[in-house]
Amino acid sequence: MRVNDAITGILLLAFAIATFAYARTLPAIPGQDYGAAVFPMLIAVGLGGCGVLLVASGIRHWRGAIVWSDWAHTHHAWVRIAVVFLLVLAYILGAQTIGFIPISVLILLFFLMVMGVRWWLASVVALAATMLIYQTFVDLLRVPLPFGLMGP
Repeated sequence: MRVNDAITGILLLAFAIATFAYARTLPAIPGQDYGAAVFPMLIAVGLGGCGVLLVASGIRHWRGAIVWSDWAHTHHAWVRIAVVFLLVLAYILGAQTIGFIPISVLILLFFLMVMGVRWWLASVVALAATMLIYQTFVDLLRVPLPFGLMGP
């Protein structure tokens, strides 16, 4: 499935306009020529420009709003998409109780096996990716992740 660039551009342009409008409500910093709104407004202008370019490209290459690719006609592709949404839901519902490390390993292992990766390679990747993500968030970014069953 391919969404035409014009549709994506319109959505991006709407997001840029909303971001710009909200950024204008941010308070100014007393004694400064610029405030908290400057950076979000600059980002919004950049996103708006990209949205306009996408709309122009989409209109030039119009073959329909949505063009279905060959993969979208197979049953397995839709099952895999559903699995991704269910695994995200499983993380949301189970992370606090089970904990980040065990649920992340289980989710990654299940996902990789559904995608056709051999079980031993999926196990290694799930463990390594979980440890890398955990270390990045906890040590570098100082974001607390739920302990769950592994808590004190």
